[in-house]
Amino acid sequence: MNAPVLGQATRVPVSDIESELKRQRTAISVPGDSPLQLVRMATLVVFCDSIERATEIDDELLDISSVHPARALLLVGLPDTQGSEMFATIKVRPMHRSGSRVTICEQVTLVASGPVVQRLPAVVRGLVLSDIPQNLWWATTTPPPLGGPLEADLADSSQQVVYDSRGWMDPARGVIATSSWLDQIEIPRPGGRWRTASDLSWRRLKYWRRLIAQSLNPASVPGSAETLSEIVVEHGPHAVGQAWMLACWLCMRHGWQIQGGKIQPGTQLAWRCTLPSGGTGWIRVVRLDQGPPEICRVRLVCAVNGMPGALNFAVESPQRLALTVEGADTQPRTITTPLLTLAEVIGRQLNDRDRDPIFREVMGRCRTMAQSLMDH
Repeated sequence: MNAPVLGQATRVPVSDIESELKRQRTAISVPGDSPLQLVRMATLVVFCDSIERATEIDDELLDISSVHPARALLLVGLPDTQGSEMFATIKVRPMHRSGSRVTICEQVTLVASGPVVQRLPAVVRGLVLSDIPQNLWWATTTPPPLGGPLEADLADSSQQVVYDSRGWMDPARGVIATSSWLDQIEIPRPGGRWRTASDLSWRRLKYWRRLIAQSLNPASVPGSAETLSEIVVEHGPHAVGQAWMLACWLCMRHGWQIQGGKIQPGTQLAWRCTLPSGGTGWIRVVRLDQGPPEICRVRLVCAVNGMPGALNFAVESPQRLALTVEGADTQPRTITTPLLTLAEVIGRQLNDRDRDPIFREVMGRCRTMAQSLMDH
């Protein structure tokens, strides 16, 4: 196997991992220099299935450790690569200085090919630190429940499984499988053990949800929530899962009931709904040909001042969302959003291990919407 060694790292046999970690920690220490501090709040296990993705993650791991210090185990599984081999590369790196102390972090990268990929969980068990939590970041475009025995084995010993629905090739199938998987993964386990699961795409919706909820408040645009009749979410390529969850959250929040759905491949998902008033509402998730893999615009058709109107939300800049109201003489309203890097999104999620009941409810509703598409 001709897989590259990622970054400035030392390649060693798997049997020499712990001794190499110790050697590098000792090499960083300089007599008379600032003392070293190895901070580890968790073991972070990351699984990806390509060298390209591994290289991207490798560039982020130091920053992730700055947000959530952890022993990082980056697993690169290449089942379709010729050969049958596994090797490790080791990095021990300084992160930052605080007073007279220098904080360091550890990273072990395991690259496996062919059938040896299935041995990765066994190697991981020998490297995790038993006295701190273990997190799994499932960093592939395959939904976790479709990851087979490898994902199940890695998730079994983890307190949190983090994944990202961005880029799923078959979102409807992924939603159905993942919603059922979530029902199983958070069941209390013997000995008081627990697990949660989190979708990074849901976390990225925080500020969209905040602005929309504020705008539909009766004190903001009176009557808008009660007269809402159409939800349109436009998104860039690969962000259908995120757009779907936002639309589903709105549907659930306002008591809409799904009646049926249809797919226009590559362009639009649409659902017909029954409104609490007894009328008919529509949800449309529309894919744009270009743009970032994010939500771009949201349009909520409703009455404004008793007349037909709409609330239009859009990305105004990388750190600003804007609302304009059709049917009212008002100035656009904006909300500032932090520019979160992947490292910050991951780090914050690792710090948040509580079960999110709203996310779980949204995923249950998404499953109903996905089944209506599959039945069409």
